[in-house]
Amino acid sequence: MGASGSGKSTMMNTIGCLDRPTGGRYLLDGVDTGQLDRDQLADLRNRKLGFVFQGFNLLARTSALENVELPILYARPPVSAREKRRRALEALGIVGLADRAHHYPNQLSGGQQQRVAIARALVNQPRVLLADEPTGNLDTRTSIEVMGVFQSLNDQGITVVMVTHELDIASFARRKVVMRDGLIRTDEAVTARWHAAAALAELEAEQKAVHLA
Repeated sequence: MGASGSGKSTMMNTIGCLDRPTGGRYLLDGVDTGQLDRDQLADLRNRKLGFVFQGFNLLARTSALENVELPILYARPPVSAREKRRRALEALGIVGLADRAHHYPNQLSGGQQQRVAIARALVNQPRVLLADEPTGNLDTRTSIEVMGVFQSLNDQGITVVMVTHELDIASFARRKVVMRDGLIRTDEAVTARWHAAAALAELEAEQKAVHLA
């Protein structure tokens, strides 16, 4: 977390092997990224990292299934068409969209599009998932549902690094890191962590009470 210009994007780009640190060393899953050339970094990103963006970044003229398959095109060694389809369907199943595999982005809600983007990030079975303001374009209910997906993935052992400026969204995380002027000011565990299922139930109760009133 942090205000605009605090260094969140720079840190995210460094973790994502998009920028090189000006000093020190960065080891990703035991690999010293400073010793890799551009092609090796691209291969490391594709194998170890998954990216989720605020704007979804889906290709409009391709189905959800085809969008999820895209990162596999760059896999080494090459993956067969049958295996690509199997892995993409499995990733869509993880985010609850297996039945929307052949829908195009304009046939999906904002929340569904973001879940397709998460499935795309998962398809190469990354060690780390990087999410840049993943709920910025979503309503409250859909934001909580996306947080539920992230919490489930984290429970399965995937590290999720998320940039957000929303305090309520940060409450779904296990740790909160606050940055200012390019420096980490605080790094602490979230003691009163929100759980998506409970938050959804509370939201539904509030909406029902408003409707009855």
